[in-house]
Amino acid sequence: MTHDPRTRPYPLPLVDELTLIGVSHRRGGAEALETYAIDHALRPLPERLAELGVSSWFELRTCNRVDVVLSRPEGIDVDRLRAAIAPANARRRPYAFVGEAALEQLARVAASLDALNPGEDQVMRQVRDAAQEARDAGRIDPTLSFAVDAALRVAKRVRREVPLAPRDASLFSLARGDVERVLAGGGRAVVVGAGEMGRIAARALTSVRGVALTIVNRDAERAAALARAVGGEARALADVVGHGLDAEVLVVAVAGGRLIDDAWLAGAPSLKLAVDLGIPRALDGRAARARGIELLDVDALQVTGEARRHALERHLASAEGLLREGIDEAMGAWAERSLAPSIRALQGWFEATLADALPAEEARRLARRVAHVPVKGLRAIARDHGLAAARTFLAETGLARPATVAATASAPTTGTEVVAPREVVER
Repeated sequence: MTHDPRTRPYPLPLVDELTLIGVSHRRGGAEALETYAIDHALRPLPERLAELGVSSWFELRTCNRVDVVLSRPEGIDVDRLRAAIAPANARRRPYAFVGEAALEQLARVAASLDALNPGEDQVMRQVRDAAQEARDAGRIDPTLSFAVDAALRVAKRVRREVPLAPRDASLFSLARGDVERVLAGGGRAVVVGAGEMGRIAARALTSVRGVALTIVNRDAERAAALARAVGGEARALADVVGHGLDAEVLVVAVAGGRLIDDAWLAGAPSLKLAVDLGIPRALDGRAARARGIELLDVDALQVTGEARRHALERHLASAEGLLREGIDEAMGAWAERSLAPSIRALQGWFEATLADALPAEEARRLARRVAHVPVKGLRAIARDHGLAAARTFLAETGLARPATVAATASAPTTGTEVVAPREVVER
């Protein structure tokens, strides 16, 4: 009995390829996020990554972060990727996480432990949607797919087991106390934007007694749909831009430059509080302050968020412990899945060696027993020293060879190919 030389090689996903690069409000501030948004609008991210041969990636862009999660091509170091993603005039380089640290950070983001408001509900969905968009576009390889699935699984467990925030917690939740203070006696509120954050703000405002709500959006139909859902009225942005809409509270849930300027503010003489949730910021803060309007933008909301973070210190410590436990389990599963083809090849090698002297079933049973010791050692190497060390062992034994050498492949794959030792394949 010999090992079948037509056996197809198996891809070995390498955690070392996983890379997360980005900038967040907590680690760079609103100015950094605005700089990235403007620069990426001028030169899109796909173009930057394509020049470096990055084909597997997705971008997570929210009101308080821009993260790019990717599989790093062979020969491309992290500094080159950072330089490609960062604006030329950026004051600081983006942060970078590689390998297991990248997986841990992705899970931390998905669990909203790194959010401006710890426990925000929508972050996990944003991660899932960003990854699904990339998957639909064919930009998710086995390494990235495994990482996304593992991160979401860990995040779901953290959110389920640790009470961080009430349901529907969001960035707007940090401003809600001030909004209710200003509207304590009733009044009018205007929400600019009918996207996810606009919907969250609108639903929260409808629970304040005596408040009349107006939804403003570029797309009048979307504004009308949200207004019907929350019991307010709708206006098209084109009808109010340039001269404003009076109200006691203005919530801006859109991004992209100075939409709310001094002319708008002049048309809202009753305005007491403006909440700007956008990045880049959409409201002219200098004009608002000059008119004595209280302004809460992402910088101001971070102060409130950090106070919540301090109050949640014990819960966040528990969440981090669960997250670390989940990452350890994911890494173990990653290593086990990655080593499985090599383990099968090793057992096949022993079985082929014994086949001429023993009956088939006895050779198979003995091969598994003989392979137990090296398999145990291989798993220990992967567990304690990482898959890179296990890959060295596999290369030395002939159990792993580059894809260009594995002539038995029936379809192109990426990463390291796992086949039976050379002498067994060629027998």
